[in-house]
Amino acid sequence: MVKKLLIFLGCCIVIYSVYYDLTYGTLPKATPAAVDKTKETYYNIKVEPGDTVISLIEEKEGTLPVPIEQIIKDFRTLNNGLSPEEIKIGQTYKLKNY
Repeated sequence: MVKKLLIFLGCCIVIYSVYYDLTYGTLPKATPAAVDKTKETYYNIKVEPGDTVISLIEEKEGTLPVPIEQIIKDFRTLNNGLSPEEIKIGQTYKLKNY
């Protein structure tokens, strides 16, 4: 009787192990490669009447991909500390490609 019980428990453990391996896997998940922040791209855009930094990004991306504070920070970084409120019609500025 004990022998049959041990065989039954052994089979249960093997079946559970196979099920767990097939369902969740036993290998560690791959981590995404680290993004090199220095190689992020940007594009140049010429400002037309009525354009704002937000409207230019929305035209390209559809919606704002990041918070406005991040857009302002990125704009200042790419344009030598220039504030988004200081853009001028006809000038070309760098915008981050999100």
